[in-house]
Amino acid sequence: QEEWAVKEREIFAARERRARVAPREAWTAEDLAPYDGTASDDGPLLLAAGGTVFNVWRGRHFYGPGCEYHVFAGRDASRLLAKNRLEEETEEERAVPMNVAERAVLEGWLYIFRDKYEAVGKFEG
Repeated sequence: QEEWAVKEREIFAARERRARVAPREAWTAEDLAPYDGTASDDGPLLLAAGGTVFNVWRGRHFYGPGCEYHVFAGRDASRLLAKNRLEEETEEERAVPMNVAERAVLEGWLYIFRDKYEAVGKFEG
């Protein structure tokens, strides 16, 4: 059993190395787009929320291609997270500022992200 545990740690460490992305002071929407998980099965997977960019590679089963929350990957997902939406907003919907309840929902997501994932910089949208 100990041998299996050692092997498992080695596999995880190798996966973590492949998914690493160097932190930056600032990320733009264009910077994030290539990190939506479609270019690599085990590379970095980034999303922005509340002005922070997170590497969510550990949650690839949520945010990777074909997964339920893939719509959030490679972009600023703040509004979709705040509104608990899994589909794009219309132009009219995007023009309406988030309300207090939606901002509170976003803070809940940020609490989870800060606990589970590495922050790799600020989002400048």
